[in-house]
Amino acid sequence: MKTRKIQGFLNGELLRSQWVRNQYKLIALIVGLVFLYILAGYRSMQQQHRLTDLRKEVRDKKFEYLTLSTELATVTRQSRVVKELEQRGSKLKENKKPMVRVK
Repeated sequence: MKTRKIQGFLNGELLRSQWVRNQYKLIALIVGLVFLYILAGYRSMQQQHRLTDLRKEVRDKKFEYLTLSTELATVTRQSRVVKELEQRGSKLKENKKPMVRVK
């Protein structure tokens, strides 16, 4: 009995049956929906991978920003600037008096 069903499926008898002929539009619709479902799954996976990559890039850029801002703060510190000027032999001197605002 089972071999007869398998043979019928392989030789195409199943596709020639009246029920399949009457339902070919429904079968085509189901196949189309399955195709769209698989396509949506792949698209979702692709977006997830892209989102993960963008998160890594944002994290890397954040660390780079923190490093650069720390270096800038170190370079522009008043004591560092004064030492640098002294080493280069500049005649500029640090003002020890507080600034006075004229109104």
